[in-house]
Parts: sequence; structure tokens; C-alpha cells
Amino acid sequence: MKKIFITGCLSGILLFSCTKDTEIGPPVPIKEDYTLPQGNASKEANDKIQQLYDTYGSYFLYVFTQKDFEWLPSGGTGNSKIDTVVMGNPAYVGDMLNFLDDIWLKFLPDDFKKSQGIPYRVMMADTIKQYRVGFPPGREYLYFDYKVVGKSITFAGMNSSLRTMTPADKIAKKNLLTGVIWNYYLGNNIIDVPAAFYAVSNYTAAAPATPLNAANPANVEAYREKGFLPSSYNAVSGAPFEWHNGTYSWSTAKTNDISSFILNITQRTDAQIAPYLAYPLIKEKFDILVNYYKTKYRIDVRAIANATY
Repeated sequence: MKKIFITGCLSGILLFSCTKDTEIGPPVPIKEDYTLPQGNASKEANDKIQQLYDTYGSYFLYVFTQKDFEWLPSGGTGNSKIDTVVMGNPAYVGDMLNFLDDIWLKFLPDDFKKSQGIPYRVMMADTIKQYRVGFPPGREYLYFDYKVVGKSITFAGMNSSLRTMTPADKIAKKNLLTGVIWNYYLGNNIIDVPAAFYAVSNYTAAAPATPLNAANPANVEAYREKGFLPSSYNAVSGAPFEWHNGTYSWSTAKTNDISSFILNITQRTDAQIAPYLAYPLIKEKFDILVNYYKTKYRIDVRAIANATY
């Protein structure tokens, strides 16, 4: 029989290197995305930002670029201008941090803040503005209190207005930003909705009779008895606006239902929500959500809604 000799360093199916392995050197440090402290805010403010990063892994930025802001082109046809951000005065960084803590962070437990409860980047600016085609000078921009892009939120208002804000102003701003933050949580699956909530109301039944307004109390009453809350309220009169307005597609009732309940459980005080809780289905759904977020995430949504300043 002819013998077969195998030479070299490979034998059979075992693949081992003949050469001496190169030693692995020391680990290469991963460069951080931003260098802290960023600028000439007060030492107290810069120390707070460092603490927030060290504890939760989130950057609170007051110096950033348009790229960081992650702008999106304006939707106007032929509009070459974009959403832009105006940097805030570093003198107000401490005020902005205190404001965000008062209306947001203090209501969240540490474990939730560490697990996506705070976005990776929280940018603090003076102004967020969007160019509008065809408007005269002085009216060509729309101004916004926030912008959400990906896993970051930019908050506007880091200026002297923080020091002149009345308690009513602060509550109004808290409610606005609470809605933004909770939509961010829901949209990124950071919080979820219990199945029990959707088991209460019947979303396959015919839509409530329309129109739903004060001139048609019977229609509104039927709507409430089905377990549905208003989607928003007039900032001046307090009049409710119903998410079913006659032209709305009932096929998205579940989405609108949870949106309206999230608004009401996080922004309406006990006194404001009390009349609606007289309806058994609304009360049942309200209790399900309040208890769920307190039990699963240790977030007291009613403390958020009832906060005073």
C-alpha cells in the first residue's frame, strides 16, 4: 500500500498555526463621545452633568453641533432651510438642570433611569426653530419647546425665562414635556401597555355617535360609558377635545385610546380627573394603568400629574 506522508504544520482536520501567536497588548480605551466638562457653565452645573453621566450613562449637553442635533429637512416644497437650534447661555445650565429634575427626573426611580429612562443624549438649548416658506420677516420661523430624534431629546428654553417662570407656567411646561417624554418611552418600547387595559373597552363595536361636543351631551355620555377619555384640553378654557371627531377611522381606536389615557394619568390632577372616574369603564382602565406603572416601573404617574410648584 502506498504510504501518504503529510508534511508541514497541518495534520488531518486539525488546523493549528505553526507560528508563535502574537501577544495581545493592553486594552485600547474607547474614546467617549463627548468630553466633560463641556464649557464655562458653573462648576456646580458641570459637576452635576458629570454625575448624571457617571450614574446613568446619559450626556446632558449644552455645547453641541447641528449634526448632534440630528436635524431633518423641513417638509416645505423647495425649502433648502432646515430645523435649527440656537445654543443657550451657559449661565443658565444649572437652572435648566434643576428644571428638568423638577418636572421629570425626580419622578423616576434610579433603576429606570439607568435602563433607558433617560435618553443617551439630552440636549439643552435656547431655541429650536423651523423655517417656513413664504412668510414675511419676523414670522418666518416656528418655535418649538423640544425635538425628538432617535434616542435623543433636545429641550429648548435654556435662557432667562427659567428664572421668571410662574408656577402656572411651570405646570404647563411640565405637562407639555411629560407628553413628549412618555410618547418617547412608548415609541421606543421603554414602557409597555398591559394587555388588561385593552380588554376593557370594545374596539370592534360601532364608533360612538358624532359629533362629540357640549352641544351633544348624549353622544358624549355614550362615549364615556364605552370607557373613552378626551385626547386633549383647551389650554385657556379647559374644554375637552375628543379623539373621535366624526372623520376619524375607528380602526385605530386602540392607539388613540392609550394615548388619551397616558395624557390623563400623567397630566390631569385628581380634581380634574375625578368627574371621569364616575364612569366604571374609565375608572377600571385608569386604575389598571396607574397600578401597572407603579408596580412594574415604580413610577407614580399620579405624583407627576399632581405636582405643584
